[in-house]
Amino acid sequence: MWRAPDIRAIASATSLAFVGVGGSTTTAVLLGHGGALMTGFALGTPAGSLAAARRPPRMRAARPAEAGLLGVGLALAAAAVAVSVGPPALGLPLFAVAGLCDGVVLTASLRLRSDFAPPGARPQVCTLGAGLKITAAAAGAGLTGLLAERPAALLLLCIAALRLAAALLHALPAPVPGRGRLRGRRTRTHAGR
Repeated sequence: MWRAPDIRAIASATSLAFVGVGGSTTTAVLLGHGGALMTGFALGTPAGSLAAARRPPRMRAARPAEAGLLGVGLALAAAAVAVSVGPPALGLPLFAVAGLCDGVVLTASLRLRSDFAPPGARPQVCTLGAGLKITAAAAGAGLTGLLAERPAALLLLCIAALRLAAALLHALPAPVPGRGRLRGRRTRTHAGR
């Protein structure tokens, strides 16, 4: 995973994003109408995945991954603002939009792993990627528990910021192997982006 820049980029970005995912359920409950908010997100996710899977992308999977991470972050940030000025139900359509974007991220992640995993290592790459995300989500759940006395809208804004940071992390140029410094563009596999 470390030697394949595309896999390393998506694993790093989605692991950072999953720190926020771990706190999403607790934060939704703290906002009020937690079940409805998380249902909206949960219904949006497969819809986004199906939409992304039905249309063969004209661009590499890295762009939809970044766009999806950015979309989730922006939708959750908008939801944080909406619920801070009005009832929690105002966040429901924004949680659904965040779920749609998250489905795009999931589909792009699976495609990147499939396209760039070394021959014979695809199961290990998928298992390790999932393990990193689950560990990050557990850390996020614990962190949210520690911060549960803070305003729920602020917690949601922090979760949104993690998604936006994940989009930025994925977009950063990959280090040049053996040099330890950044190059202006990604290595061979990212050059087409």
